[in-house]
Amino acid sequence: MTLNERIEAFSRLGNILIDKDNYQNNNSFPHLSDVLKKWENCINNEYIYNSWFIPEFIQEAIKGIIFMLDKDKLQQWTALYPDLKNKTTSNRIGVIMAGNIPMVGFHDFLCVLLAGDVFIGKLSSNDKHLLPLLAEILCVIEPRFKKSIVFTEDKIQSIDKIIATGSNNSMRYFDFYFSKYPSILRSHCNSIAILNGNENESDLQALSNDISLYFGLGCRSISKLYVPHGYDFTPLFTHLNRFKPIFEMHNAYMNNLEYQKTVHLINRIPFLDQGIWLFKEHTSPASPISIVHYEYYDKLHRIYENLAAQSEELQCKVCYTVKDNDCIGFGQAQYPDLWDYANKKDTIAFLLENKQSL
Repeated sequence: MTLNERIEAFSRLGNILIDKDNYQNNNSFPHLSDVLKKWENCINNEYIYNSWFIPEFIQEAIKGIIFMLDKDKLQQWTALYPDLKNKTTSNRIGVIMAGNIPMVGFHDFLCVLLAGDVFIGKLSSNDKHLLPLLAEILCVIEPRFKKSIVFTEDKIQSIDKIIATGSNNSMRYFDFYFSKYPSILRSHCNSIAILNGNENESDLQALSNDISLYFGLGCRSISKLYVPHGYDFTPLFTHLNRFKPIFEMHNAYMNNLEYQKTVHLINRIPFLDQGIWLFKEHTSPASPISIVHYEYYDKLHRIYENLAAQSEELQCKVCYTVKDNDCIGFGQAQYPDLWDYANKKDTIAFLLENKQSL
């Protein structure tokens, strides 16, 4: 397949995800209707296997994938890498995926296949149904992808390169087992937001999505806020209430919330009780489930200076001044562009490198 043919296939996948009902009886793609029925059933029932993967948040993950699969964006992105069109060799790329949010490894899947390589995927036990079904839809659209997609539960071997994402503890395992391969190894990162107190209602509503989508479990979920002294949290708390019906029905989340509340009360640790989130003054960008950290500042420029030294530990920064200081706008944290690489490691450039396995 040419690069343009691969782009076309993924673009069609995006179109099907946008309006799958119109493709249920499309004669151009035999068996697509059956796969789409399985896909819909998986979306609605995945919470049985992983209680954190509720249908509402799986749909948000699908929106993020659709956002990536716009044809113009795919062409604009791949045009940044002229060697993609001339690439003639096909490497076997092992991809070990995290399972913190639905289909979190889709971008790696997309990169490997657009680069014309073979995808050897090892899924997290927390997220092992959705991506294979999405791959099945892709292979109905473009059957030539079948020979380039492998999902395995066994140890990954016979590969040329490895991409592995996991917890900080997983890094020791990855470093040991994959040291001989060219690799991208990603540990957990955090994301923060910088507020100036002048955010409007639209900004705060968008920020509530950045915080609350996927119960705050993603690397791109905002886990810490920088706010000016005297900041009034009330308007933000009001917007976070939109998620109350979802969160209050989720036993695992509410158990975490009650546990954290009890621990803080017993130890007399101050916090702000929003209802479904606890807000706690703390310097760390990493926070436990159900807690958002915040930190007061005097001078905004000093916050940016301090964060510049932590750039490798931060996945993204959300702030009002989007064009400055490597920030993105409110509401964009959970919808990364194609070129917003996880841990800021350029996956396509890595795949185009000529280094081979030992």
